[in-house]
Amino acid sequence: MKKLILLLFFALLPLMVYSQEKKSVFFEIDGNYWERSLSYPQLFAPENNRFGSSRLFFGLPVAENWSIGLLGSYQSYYQAQENGSYFRELYSPEPDENGNPIYIGNTRIGNTRVEFPVGLQNDLFGLGFFLQRKVTLGKRTSLAINLYGIRETGKDQLEIFPDYSYLYWPCSTCLSIAPGPIIREIEEKNWKAGLDFSFAWALNDWLDLGVRANFLEFRKRTLSTNSDAINTLIYDPIWSLADGCAGDRYDFGSAVPREGVRISLTLRPF
Repeated sequence: MKKLILLLFFALLPLMVYSQEKKSVFFEIDGNYWERSLSYPQLFAPENNRFGSSRLFFGLPVAENWSIGLLGSYQSYYQAQENGSYFRELYSPEPDENGNPIYIGNTRIGNTRVEFPVGLQNDLFGLGFFLQRKVTLGKRTSLAINLYGIRETGKDQLEIFPDYSYLYWPCSTCLSIAPGPIIREIEEKNWKAGLDFSFAWALNDWLDLGVRANFLEFRKRTLSTNSDAINTLIYDPIWSLADGCAGDRYDFGSAVPREGVRISLTLRPF
């Protein structure tokens, strides 16, 4: 990583000298935050989808109205996932003489599918590049089109919400269990590439205020869990169903429904 940063420094050094001569180096920061409430019949379930992010652009000119630069990002989110499920066995409402539940599953009753709400919480850090084309619209207004690519990584948790009202037979040892989500550690890696558009209003010679949206984006999202953390002596279907959320997912289209519109500030100090 240190060698890569050093190589980038020397590669961009001529552009930095050229930018100082043209007085067109710029820094841009954008960000947004939103929440949406959720509704589930269960008492214990995700309450809100939320998303917050900020990005920092460092741009250097390569020609008139063209710039390239580095892009850094941070985002934090909580997002309800598709319900997890497994097939459970049915037991008698009365325990045996030792207090243990009696299995009564047969071909007539069979198994019952149980679904649980699942939520994903994560903090992602990213680093990438962008190429920008600026179009002047008026004396103080402009449009910027960015072609970008970025890689994001982060580690956090997947939350599984069992329905404690019927999941376990009541017993003295079960009373010590505090109802709440079952948490599994998860790792997320994203590769993103796309186009975003921003409309800016020049407040003065060195500061612009704008709005930005990811108009078109391709995202490869990889979620992975630590399967070795599962207790191999006792199989727990609730704990292990988190592995069903792991794998690769692909998205293509506008990122506005997922991330929203951003507010941006552009600073040109030189």
